[in-house]
Amino acid sequence: MCQLGNGYRPYLRIMGNWRAIGPIKDYSSGNKWIVEIDKKPIALFKYEEKFYALKNGCLHQGFPLADGNLNKYMVECPLHGWVYDIRDGKCLSLGDRYTITYKLRILNDILEIILD
Repeated sequence: MCQLGNGYRPYLRIMGNWRAIGPIKDYSSGNKWIVEIDKKPIALFKYEEKFYALKNGCLHQGFPLADGNLNKYMVECPLHGWVYDIRDGKCLSLGDRYTITYKLRILNDILEIILD
């Protein structure tokens, strides 16, 4: 089951290890979303028409990154201001730590994620 914002979307299709998040048109406006795949919250971001997915929890205290301020390719944790590069998960506030990232693809106009 996928969750966007506060509402559930009944769109989940399993294709090997790839999971369908939903139709790409659902993500045409805005630049950040929370999706839930197998009860795991994922922070989904869009920058320069490309999508990026991170574990939705700051390395510091686990605060949701999808609630943070997105500036270009950087998201700032709203709790204490730690900044992450959404492209590779690098914590720019520390320099030597990374959060979990997930691979995404678009197949037949469906946004898909792999959690492995």
